[in-house]
Amino acid sequence: MDSTHKILPITLQTCREAAYVLGCAFADEPVSLAIYINQTPEERIRNLAVDFAIEVEDCIRRGIALQMNQADKIVAVAAIYPPGAYPFPWIFRARMTMGAFLDYSHYSVRRLLDWQRFAGKIHPKEPHFYFQYLGVRPECQGKGYGTLMMQYLTALADEANMPCYLETASAGAVPMYRRYGFEVLVEKEIIGVHAWFMWREPHLLP
Repeated sequence: MDSTHKILPITLQTCREAAYVLGCAFADEPVSLAIYINQTPEERIRNLAVDFAIEVEDCIRRGIALQMNQADKIVAVAAIYPPGAYPFPWIFRARMTMGAFLDYSHYSVRRLLDWQRFAGKIHPKEPHFYFQYLGVRPECQGKGYGTLMMQYLTALADEANMPCYLETASAGAVPMYRRYGFEVLVEKEIIGVHAWFMWREPHLLP
């Protein structure tokens, strides 16, 4: 990684920009399309960014929230949680769910709750790093930023000798995650979306 590609902690000052990057990255992701209904792409990005801001702020406090900068712009964002941080506290889950109910015109609340319930049943119980979100600005995709971030994240897990877990509804992402040692634990359709739930054992360092 050269000096222009810096991976830094997300701060409360950069939280909104990081959330916007995630909103753009996930705007056309199948789970987002299934939950954020009847919206233009611009509306979906705006609403996703509002919700991601809540999640990134929580990750700053309880997890590992990272941004990759190129010059003065955030180009990639990761939100991961260390062993023991999942399941999330009830107050955080209530905050997210209440937001959906208060803004029900922009959500399918039933699909949101169904996704959370079924994905929660699949989520492993043993200690692991949970790679919740990894997103790259659409105009910066295909330039290696996601690769650099994934290398950084898996190295963190390997240093701790801990497995990793993630969820994806992007068929194209599955081969990429496999290159980093992830294997499919469960492949399942939830809320009409085909999803892969993946696990990675730690790679022992020399």
